[in-house]
Amino acid sequence: MEINLRNHRWKVSSSRALAVVGAIALGLGLSVHGVVLGQQSEQAPIPSPSEFSRAFINVAKKLGPAVVNIDVREKARQPSGLENMPNIPGFRIPQQGPQHGTGSGVIISQDGYILTNNHVAGNADRMNVTLADGREFKAKRVGTDPETDLAVIKIDAENLPYAELGDSDKLEQGEWVVALGSPFGLQKTMTAGIVSATGRALTGTYDNYIQTDASINPGNSGGPLVNMAGEVVGINTMIFTRSGGSEGIGFSIPSNMAHKIYAELIRNGKVTRGFLGVSLKPVTAAVAETIGYHGTEGALVDDVTDPNSPAARAGLQSGDVITGFDGKPVASRQQLVEMVAETPVGKSVTVKYFRDGRPRTTTLRLAERPDQNAAAVRPSSGDEGRASASKLGISVDDVTPDLVRQLHLRSPAGAVIEEVQPGSPAEEAGLQQGDVVHRIGSATVSNAQDLIKAVRQLRGGKEVVLQVERGGQLSFVTVPLE
Repeated sequence: MEINLRNHRWKVSSSRALAVVGAIALGLGLSVHGVVLGQQSEQAPIPSPSEFSRAFINVAKKLGPAVVNIDVREKARQPSGLENMPNIPGFRIPQQGPQHGTGSGVIISQDGYILTNNHVAGNADRMNVTLADGREFKAKRVGTDPETDLAVIKIDAENLPYAELGDSDKLEQGEWVVALGSPFGLQKTMTAGIVSATGRALTGTYDNYIQTDASINPGNSGGPLVNMAGEVVGINTMIFTRSGGSEGIGFSIPSNMAHKIYAELIRNGKVTRGFLGVSLKPVTAAVAETIGYHGTEGALVDDVTDPNSPAARAGLQSGDVITGFDGKPVASRQQLVEMVAETPVGKSVTVKYFRDGRPRTTTLRLAERPDQNAAAVRPSSGDEGRASASKLGISVDDVTPDLVRQLHLRSPAGAVIEEVQPGSPAEEAGLQQGDVVHRIGSATVSNAQDLIKAVRQLRGGKEVVLQVERGGQLSFVTVPLE
């Protein structure tokens, strides 16, 4: 008897086959021949190999016709934003001369609207779409959203097979899923795996990825991640890899997010989001202790990034913890980001926050989120007067009028970091030359000696929180002491 599980085959005798299946069932908490294995007393019998295979075959038959290959042509241009993202599959960054790439997409309407990735279609000068039945169409771009890496394109056709978007909020870790697309140009490819994690935040503002070990490779970008009911629960977007190919860590944009973006792109050709004008961080235990806040729920205002923003006009400040927005409690930074993004521009909302040991309330009117600006360059000030905060692994100096102008500082006071020692706690925390420290723990830092004195007085504790200004923006940085 041959057992095939996730592309691993074992040939065993009939007498050993039941033992092997039983061992697998034991790990899954299933039952075999009426004998209960695991903790639950009543469970469905394990499916036969043919039944298990048939479930995947049915998904392929249902979704396969709606999955397309997208052949992309681009004129040579300077890369913008993707040069530091080498692990996004299915797209080649333009270098010299016309560029060619391939990606995937999924049809989600009978009249030819296709959902894919922005990094597939966002800069394309020409797109050819090949359907599963071999028909080819020219495609036009309807709209893109670089923030979530989603795009909608359109082909001129009717009565097309299309996929349904499922409810990604119902996904559970361990659930079987399949990825469909054209890895390395191999059209109509299907791979299988499980949901490794949900709600995975990486480096972007609107990150909320589904992580899967279903094999995703260059060319899969824009293709669907599908549950065993045949519903699209994600749009495959990128992988974590050291080899350039799949290493079992792939990421998909949840279908619930994709559905909202798709609807707005079709309606307006772009995505409009609410804007507070703050940078946010999670509330860690160390930060909470520093500012006198109890608990870790809410979103920490790292900085008010625009003096003319709704947050600035409403009086919000760096160090405030936002605990409520528009009548709803805020549990985390990511939740607040999504709340603000989904609130209509121009709406007046009530914001609850914590400052100086007590709760407060303010009202503000949301603006439209502008394009993000590039971070400012941070020059160094020289070596005179350098002092050492060796426990942190930094050398610091006083802030001078020249530095205020060069670094575009908000305050003429503070301690500027002149050097970060390799392997030090400061380097581990991400501190850099040119950062200006305004606060350590609950103490204000007006000059280098203030910081040195405060560091020398540190007793016990595993970490300390600094308020740092970099590129004109404030941020709370937790530095380990052990």
